[in-house]
Amino acid sequence: MQIQYYLRILRETWWVVAAMALVSAGAGLAFSYFQRPLYEATATFVVNPGTRIADTYDLLYSIDTLAGRTSLATTYSHVLKSQVIVKAAAATLGLPPEMMADYDINAVVLPDSSVLLLRVQGPSPVTAAALANAVGDSGLEYIRNLQEIYELHRLDSAVVVPEPISPDHPKDTLLSAMVGLAGGIAFVILRQLLLQSFSAQRPSILASMPEFESSRAKAVK
Repeated sequence: MQIQYYLRILRETWWVVAAMALVSAGAGLAFSYFQRPLYEATATFVVNPGTRIADTYDLLYSIDTLAGRTSLATTYSHVLKSQVIVKAAAATLGLPPEMMADYDINAVVLPDSSVLLLRVQGPSPVTAAALANAVGDSGLEYIRNLQEIYELHRLDSAVVVPEPISPDHPKDTLLSAMVGLAGGIAFVILRQLLLQSFSAQRPSILASMPEFESSRAKAVK
């Protein structure tokens, strides 16, 4: 019964809900187009035993150890995104420090593997790709001098991706429309409940007013 009552309210005031959804969708679309595009470039690397391990047993032992110690790949991922490596890569490309504030650099180990994913996000697809490759070069050079048992090798270089990862105009518009739709439904239901509550309390409010009591007394006489 209560659900039918709310459905009747929505049927009678559907235009209010639709108007709020359209206004919200338009605002979300406008806000989305005002956002600065964000581009992403990725490069991948793999950790494996060094080529200087000639003995077969030592090689197998190193591979088995690497499979059980993901902390080594994690350590290399932290090296790639460290400030030392990032600053060296920026210096190689001639990028000013204030420009680096617009770029986010992160490196993670892919699940159940010794593969590292380097991700660079920023306002320029060309700079993001160049920075990802420069960070990879600086990181490889740094890790090469750490130890000789395990090495880091590049799998895939970063390439320029012209399509931005954000903003997503259709997604932003849809989310805004859903917010407006939910807000419209809540508004019309709350409005109806307030009107109903006020109508129920109106007789008692009028009865407490002196003017109402006086007119009522005259009517009785």
